[in-house]
Amino acid sequence: MLKISRVWKLYFVYTILLVIGITLAGLILNVQLRKVLVDQLKEDVLVSSKLIAKVIPDTEERSILDPFCNDYKKTAGVRITIIKDNGKVIGESDRKSIRVANHLDRPEVSAALRNGTGAAIRHSDSLGTDMLYVAFFIEKKKKIIRLGMYMKKVKMIQNKVMGFLAVSLYLIPVMAIIISFFFARNMTSKKVYNI
Repeated sequence: MLKISRVWKLYFVYTILLVIGITLAGLILNVQLRKVLVDQLKEDVLVSSKLIAKVIPDTEERSILDPFCNDYKKTAGVRITIIKDNGKVIGESDRKSIRVANHLDRPEVSAALRNGTGAAIRHSDSLGTDMLYVAFFIEKKKKIIRLGMYMKKVKMIQNKVMGFLAVSLYLIPVMAIIISFFFARNMTSKKVYNI
């Protein structure tokens, strides 16, 4: 039977605890990072929606608003939808607005009508992907401008930042494990004499 010294037992216990601690810290950091990123993106998209709201043509003609949304989509890099306060879509950047269903039941739209702004992360059936939607109610024009950002962008940013964090979060403890391994091996190879 293999006999393991007390120093090696402690080394293995501390190594396991360190790995568990690092893994938990990584999971917590990942969740917090996503929350901070989403909150920051909501703010950025809301600012963009307020800027675009200032230049929306004062019309309800789809033939004018659809090209307007399409042009600003190229500049802002987000999906743009213009909605009347009754939920009717009158401008859309990704397809013809005449083909779009009423948006009054969308959570970000109903929140914008109640509070002035609204946001939601949900799956877009028309695009087949998860989106971050931010809506802003333009009271003077009785219109809602809704911007949508692909959550793939959020995930891409999150992965980049977590990559840098992972290097620091995991490399330092791995170096500590290696150093403590050699220290433990050195301690067990020395004979201690009692005088």
